[in-house]
Parts: sequence; C-alpha cells; structure tokens
Amino acid sequence: MEKLIEIANEVSRERVRGASWSAEAMAKAVYELSKTKVVSCDDINEISKIIVDANPAMGSLYNLSLILKNSCAAKKELYLAAEKFLNYISYSRELIIRHSYELFKEKIKIFTISNSSNVLSVIKENKDMIKKVLVSESHPGSEGAIFATEIKNYGIDVELYPDASISNAIEKSNLVLIGADNITIDGCLFNKVGTKNASIIAGYYGKPVIAVFEPFKINPEMKCGQEIAITRSYLIQGYGELTYRLFDSLPNNLLDGILSINGLMDPSSSNLSKLHESFISWFSNI
Repeated sequence: MEKLIEIANEVSRERVRGASWSAEAMAKAVYELSKTKVVSCDDINEISKIIVDANPAMGSLYNLSLILKNSCAAKKELYLAAEKFLNYISYSRELIIRHSYELFKEKIKIFTISNSSNVLSVIKENKDMIKKVLVSESHPGSEGAIFATEIKNYGIDVELYPDASISNAIEKSNLVLIGADNITIDGCLFNKVGTKNASIIAGYYGKPVIAVFEPFKINPEMKCGQEIAITRSYLIQGYGELTYRLFDSLPNNLLDGILSINGLMDPSSSNLSKLHESFISWFSNI
C-alpha cells in the first residue's frame, strides 16, 4: 500500500500533468500491486479513498475508483479492472484524435490555456490546418509556457501571451480549445484557474469554446454549483503569501461544445450521461 500512497502523493503535488496522467499513474500502480498480490479487493475501500483523495477535483480519479469497486463487487481481480482502465485511456484518446478533424473546416488560429494532453494531441494531429497557436502563460505554474515550448518543438507556429493580455490573443483567434479535469453530469467544467476568464472573454468576442476530454472525466455525482476548493499558495516579495484556488468552475453556458469519443457535440446533460454510460458499459466484460 505504501507504493500506492507514494503515487497518490505525487499526483497530489503535480502541477503540470493533469487528470489523464493522474488516473493513468494510479491505475498502473493498482495494476502492479494487484498483479503481485500486494493488494486485493480486501483493500478496496482503502484503495478507493487513497485514489480519490489524491485530487478530489479530478473526475478521472473518481471513475477509476468506481471501476475498481464495481470490479470487486463482481468478484473480479483488481489488476484486470486496472488493466482495462489503462486500455480505455488509449482507446478514448485514439477516438478523440480520429474525430478531431471536425474542428477544422479551414485553416484557423487556436487559443488555449494550461497544458492539456488532449489539446496537444488534437493540435499535433491537425497541424497542417492550424495557422498559429496562441497560448496563455497560465501562471502560477506556467503550464502554458511548457505547452507552448512543446508545440514549438513540433514546428507549429506558436505565440505565448502573459495572462494579463489574453484578451488580445483570444481576439486574434478563431477557436478556444481547452482541456478538463472534471465535468459535472449537467455540463459544468473544472480546469486550471484562468480558464473561466478565457471563456468569458471568448464569449465577448464571439469565439467558440470547445472542451476536449475523455468520458472518464465526467463525474456523475457532481452537478453545477458544487465547489471543489483546492488551494495553493506562493510567496510574493514584500507582500507575503498569496493563496489561490487551483481550479476554475465553468458554468455550462460558457461552453459551446465538447469533443470526445463520439465526436463534436453540445455539452448537454443527455450527451454527457450517454458518454459516461458508454464508459461504464465498456467494463461489463472484465
């Protein structure tokens, strides 16, 4: 169990890699520990708590915990459920990439914030249809700067903006593309702080906001209006400690669409429910 706690602590501290990486890291740990008989379904309540508590804002961790508990209830080995979850991660990423062409009817400029692995995959897959990627620095943490550097390494034209001037970047863009750490069943989205400001500005300029995510980030137990108050702090010279919320909560009226395994669609409760149901049904034959 110490190994699982170690990975959970790493997930809790992580500032750059998001919900997909976190779930993958935890699933790999459960797979290895279960395969070697270090943990079993006898430990499922403790395992579930460790996974979810690593970052309660991440729907991916909730769903990993749910699949593991369902598997144990069905008298299946934990490692089989963890392995199938890892397979689903790859499967869902491939489908999102396959459907990503739906965003590109012509060459466009894209604005993004933070460091979404799904957004990166979409941009890499469709780089010939992208004039430029405009990126918010995404302070604190500067995940956007990390994202911009990686995009640049793929030979894609990229422009990095300080957070205070993202209105200029969004005005120049055709589309705002964001990732997600958690999506409520009625269409509200949690993502890196700054995402809400970007979405409000996009609405002002009439730029569509599209969220890219896998179904395992949809939390069926959460609804719009619920808060996930995870905070971080850093020191400002001469002032002292500044505390901020790690995640913004976007109401569903700030989202124009979602791109997931079934392609581009509106962020309605019915669509999100169907996506989550398809995710759950994928594990029916463990």
